[in-house]
Amino acid sequence: MRRKTGKRGFTLIELMVAMAIIAILAAVTLPRLMTARYRAYLSACLVNERNIATALESYRNDNRVYPADITILVKANMGGDISKLPTCPSAPSTAYQYVVTADGDVYTVYCPGWHHYQLPGHDLGYPQYAAGSGIKE
Repeated sequence: MRRKTGKRGFTLIELMVAMAIIAILAAVTLPRLMTARYRAYLSACLVNERNIATALESYRNDNRVYPADITILVKANMGGDISKLPTCPSAPSTAYQYVVTADGDVYTVYCPGWHHYQLPGHDLGYPQYAAGSGIKE
């Protein structure tokens, strides 16, 4: 009867080298994945702000002035207005901020979410959508 002297399998060193390679790859890709996540939040904010701006323009077409408060868009529930105000995708409890001038001719909608300043070149409170000038990143 003959015994096998060499057992099949991986040694501890081989397993540790494989785990080290996987850890290095994960360390390289995680920052890129986080940046992609912040960019996705930023894109969702831009879409939400454009939707709010469309509802504001519809309201102005009907009433010749922008509303004093953004919640009026939901209460009015006219054609083109929105049935529910969107929230920041990075913080669902954070609502978009709306500022209108005293005469009701110019407005600005911005997102106070935290994801914007995680990206290089973005400050807190950006992006903004303003009447007449559009998106400001």
